[in-house]
Amino acid sequence: MGGTKWTNEQITAITTRNCNLLVSAAAGAGKTAVLVERIIRRIVDPIDPVDVDRLLIVTFTKAAANEMRERIGLAIARELDNNPASLHLNRQATLLSRAYITTLHSFCLDVVRQYFYRLELDPAFRVADDAEAALMLMETLEDLFEELYSSGDEEFLALVDAYGGERDDSRLHQLILDVYRFAVSNPWPEYWLDKLEAAYKPDSISSFEQQSWVQILLQWAELQLSGCLVKLKEAEKLALRPGGPAAYLDNLRDDMVVVHDLLAAARSWDGLHRALQDLQFGKLKACRNKDIDETLKERTKKLREEAKKTIASLSRDLFARPLGEHVADLERTAPYVRTVAGLVRAFMERYREMKTARGLVDFSDLEHYCLKVLLDEKSTPQKPMPSPVALELREYFAEVLVDEYQDINAVQETILHLVSRQGEDAERPNLFMVGDVKQSIYRFRLAEPSLFMSKYLAYPRTAGEACRAVDLTQNFRSRREVIDAVNYIFRQIMTPRLGELIYDNKAELHCGALYADVPGGGPPAGGPVELHLLEKKVDIGAPGGEENEQPDAIDAGDDASNSDDDPAELDATQREARLVARRIKELVSGTAERPGPQLQVFDKTTGGYHPVRYRDIVILMRATRGAANIFVEELRGAGIPVYADLDTGYFAATEIEIVMSLLKIIDNPRQDIPLAAVLRSPIVGLTAEELALVRLCAPSRNSRFYDAVQAAAADGPVPEPVKTRLQAFLTSLEQWRTMARQGSLAGLVWRLYNETGYYTYVGGMPGGMQRQANLRALYDRARQYEATAYRGLFRFLRFIERFQDLGNDLGTARALGENEDVVRIMSIHKSKGLEFPVVIVAGLGKQFNTVDLRQNVVLHKELGIGLPVVEPELPLTYPSLVQSAIRKKNQMEMLAEEMRVLYVALTRAREKLILIGSAAELEKCAAQWCQNVLHKEWPLPDVSLAGAKSFLDWICPAVARHREGQAIRDLAGCDEAPAGEPAEDRSLWSVRVWRPGECLVPQPEEPADYEELLEKVRKMEPVDITAGQTKVISEALSWKYPFALTAGKPSKAAVTEIKNSFAGMEMEETHGSHPAGELAVLRKFNFIRPRFYQNQKGLTAAERGSAVHLVMQHVDLRGDLTEQGIAGQLARMQARELLTAEQAKAINPKDIAGFFNSEIGRRMLRADEIYRELPFTVTLPAEVIYSDLPAGCGEAVLVQGVIDCLLKEGDGFVLLDYKTDRLPVEKNSLPAGDVLQVLADKYRGQLNIYAMAVERILRKPVQAKYIYLFAVGKTVEIV
Repeated sequence: MGGTKWTNEQITAITTRNCNLLVSAAAGAGKTAVLVERIIRRIVDPIDPVDVDRLLIVTFTKAAANEMRERIGLAIARELDNNPASLHLNRQATLLSRAYITTLHSFCLDVVRQYFYRLELDPAFRVADDAEAALMLMETLEDLFEELYSSGDEEFLALVDAYGGERDDSRLHQLILDVYRFAVSNPWPEYWLDKLEAAYKPDSISSFEQQSWVQILLQWAELQLSGCLVKLKEAEKLALRPGGPAAYLDNLRDDMVVVHDLLAAARSWDGLHRALQDLQFGKLKACRNKDIDETLKERTKKLREEAKKTIASLSRDLFARPLGEHVADLERTAPYVRTVAGLVRAFMERYREMKTARGLVDFSDLEHYCLKVLLDEKSTPQKPMPSPVALELREYFAEVLVDEYQDINAVQETILHLVSRQGEDAERPNLFMVGDVKQSIYRFRLAEPSLFMSKYLAYPRTAGEACRAVDLTQNFRSRREVIDAVNYIFRQIMTPRLGELIYDNKAELHCGALYADVPGGGPPAGGPVELHLLEKKVDIGAPGGEENEQPDAIDAGDDASNSDDDPAELDATQREARLVARRIKELVSGTAERPGPQLQVFDKTTGGYHPVRYRDIVILMRATRGAANIFVEELRGAGIPVYADLDTGYFAATEIEIVMSLLKIIDNPRQDIPLAAVLRSPIVGLTAEELALVRLCAPSRNSRFYDAVQAAAADGPVPEPVKTRLQAFLTSLEQWRTMARQGSLAGLVWRLYNETGYYTYVGGMPGGMQRQANLRALYDRARQYEATAYRGLFRFLRFIERFQDLGNDLGTARALGENEDVVRIMSIHKSKGLEFPVVIVAGLGKQFNTVDLRQNVVLHKELGIGLPVVEPELPLTYPSLVQSAIRKKNQMEMLAEEMRVLYVALTRAREKLILIGSAAELEKCAAQWCQNVLHKEWPLPDVSLAGAKSFLDWICPAVARHREGQAIRDLAGCDEAPAGEPAEDRSLWSVRVWRPGECLVPQPEEPADYEELLEKVRKMEPVDITAGQTKVISEALSWKYPFALTAGKPSKAAVTEIKNSFAGMEMEETHGSHPAGELAVLRKFNFIRPRFYQNQKGLTAAERGSAVHLVMQHVDLRGDLTEQGIAGQLARMQARELLTAEQAKAINPKDIAGFFNSEIGRRMLRADEIYRELPFTVTLPAEVIYSDLPAGCGEAVLVQGVIDCLLKEGDGFVLLDYKTDRLPVEKNSLPAGDVLQVLADKYRGQLNIYAMAVERILRKPVQAKYIYLFAVGKTVEIV
């Protein structure tokens, strides 16, 4: 139909009837076209035509549903062109608008609205959006916890003590929400919760060993042991090579026997436990032959050591105890599981009541209410039965067609089975499912690819069966070079154990796209897939250049990912961005040697070729958060137009912050910071100096800034123009406040835009279109908010505040047309379903996000909940068997998901694919990647794949086995040639390793006027230049950066970072000795040690110093300051939770009492005023902070600090700083004078800065400066 040439497999998918049909459609296989053609043929079937509204067509998104409806409409119109008199076709064109082409949630909504009376729902119910639902969830949970705390529920309090966290119960909050989320993703939430506790109560040890989590751990052990066997065999091969350590052969073969025995024992837990406890490895024989190749010898020893370490880890971490002890642990943990399940049930009921009271349902409710309508009352989790409503729908729908079937969950699967003809008694099954399990990348939404996989593996490929599968493997999108590269990678890494699928002939791509040759001998199209490897810059000022590689938390799907705040990581991202900019410039504009576009791409619209343009290029990342902004900055700096599709940054946009500040002061003008922000903004337009004058008009020192504004507007000593602006602003503010009370929120927002002129103003700023789009989006969100159960400006502001407190943000509003000539940056998740001529996949060295695997409590949709074993009285926490099993299961599923994410990224490319990644210590990584170069089979060993930390750990080992992967092998110092079919694969690769010193910055474009001059320079020919050109060249060659002296020096610093500026000594008080460049990093990662560790080891010097400062801040100066009195005060501070028990124990009351008995202590008590722990911020000349700068350099540094104690005496102040340093003398002996002088020199710079800050801010002199040494009870004056 329509002249399209279909493949045999596509024809089968289009025409097969009367069965459940699963269509596994690979990337670019034309699944949407097949689905539309199937629908059209059902409609125009001459024997059995159906009306379009009797087809239930389910898509994943509303956009996909709209596209599907449009495509079907166009197809019907084409059929009408051929047969305009057909009444049936005209009827279909009419019915299309009411056809069931919808998302599953929309279908559920239709069912619930139609049968609301069966559910005791208000017929006028409304669907809450995600943000509103999240706030209601938190509100419900907080109310529930508050009630349980008040009632003193013992089981609840025991759960809080065991799993609530150190400082608050936020961890327990999150646990309840996570368990709730898992429960409602199941068709039977109550049944799922019931099973949680049952898992912790086995009937016997023998029955327990058959539990799925025990088998998971045994399988994990088998995987690790198999990897050890691979390493030992590889070591044996090395020992047998000429120059190899042949003396090790007996040891290696004995080791292999041991591993074989362990694998045999791994059939049972206790068997493997006993085998590991009895395990002993023999000592390596001496190998002193002079002819031995030391490199081969060391590699052999390293492989054996790696195998031994893996086995030792298994023994230590999993199999150190017999199964009976683990069973006892689980029985002790079972009551906590029961309490968690009970809490979730209570929470679910309260949340349901809140939604009912407000006439709301959330998206999860839509599915469960629909399920309640469709399920017969006699249904059980083991045997769901259709209700009369479901039977009616089965009869009504001629066919149920599901797109993106790989992304559904168990609830959605149950709904689809209830409305389609299923079961043993069903005649003519009618469920059509199309998708690609290799593109299932929504695990974070609890999608279950296993539902697709079970059918993919079970359904036969032959005709005449009630259930059948069809494989669409031809890719009509990409050039052969792209397809060959994708196949080459995934044949090696996608295995049944790691990728949950074998990448065989049914799964791999087959080239179906026909690209014509580029006419006229122009630049080539396609070409080899490029792999660029960069060395991460690890020298960040820390000794040894070590780099923190621990990944961070990510927004699933756009996440954020990993350690973006790490300076080394930022540097790697910036280097990648510069390399990307260089390659884009080369593709679009060429190089100096070869100017002009390097690539021609096919234009589907014209049917011809055109030089590659910016809009043809996309940059894909696993997560755009953090990295995308760096890429945008670098690409724009290189003159490349770019647009990043972000999910963050909305509330941080300047225009949004200003309007939100204005809304805050309309709600409550007595908010100093928002008020100052609005006054300083273009809305009022005061300068910093004018704001300071306004502040001086305050009636008293403690007055709010709003009081100062009112005073200044009335008769304050401010310039008349300032007074006029303030009076006008206050008048408008009062009008806006009245409107906020009486009118709509959206109306108020739009009135603010008009009356302030701010909307027009931002339109004239750089990025004005984007800024105005952001403001329009704020107006739209205000309208959406008023459609919720919440009302009023105060609630809206609270709504936004809590939305942000939950860690949420919104993407900046879209202000980009589809046809604009810009490079696009997007996450891999957002690229799904799209295609681009040129795809650059960056950040491939970024570590996978394993935050979920490291959580204290882990969850799995089938295995339930994994709690650690807690011994509250010790205190002691260690992993339970279930927790370990769920972690291993989640790890394997996470790796499979990441593999599918990589597949989606690589298959977006039509013509050119460029891969870019960074790795620290590239040579060591390359050596690891080349371990399997001699491996002859296609799939890489599962244990190697399971150890991957990033995409590079899959891509590079695969490419290293290719004949064109020599650059990786050279980097590793690997002299082995790859063997087997992978080495001679037809895929084309271009691998380049970029060293830190190589130039990554794209060459700037030269003005056209200089082209002729530059051409002579390139040819080394003499040139005639004008005087003007001489001046330009001279200025360019002699130019110096005007701020070179201050480049690299922080413009903002804490006093503790710069206190050495005056004394030039090492800072040792609490941090030890560290280079100044490290201090920011040290401060940032100065994590508080767990209490149990403090209890065991005692407080560190830093922690004890903090405790002393806390006591001196909160001690009651009017109370009993004797030793006994201080002891009593310490006890009261602990009771008020100002101090922990460990901190209180570390404080000697005698030391504190000794201070108050000293002269400086008595002087404190006599002072007119006392300020304790006084924070300050002051701007000082840069030359004051950095002694190497010349006077009058014109730069300033913002300095922040906290003064321990400031005493007001008469017309001046006395500075006092507490020190807890350990002195190089015994405590009970009198310090020598030279020691005191050293200390005075050490802290003189710090107190000098304090004194400057006090005198600048309070405008009164500092009369004296002292430090008090608690270690010896002495006072040292700083002069």
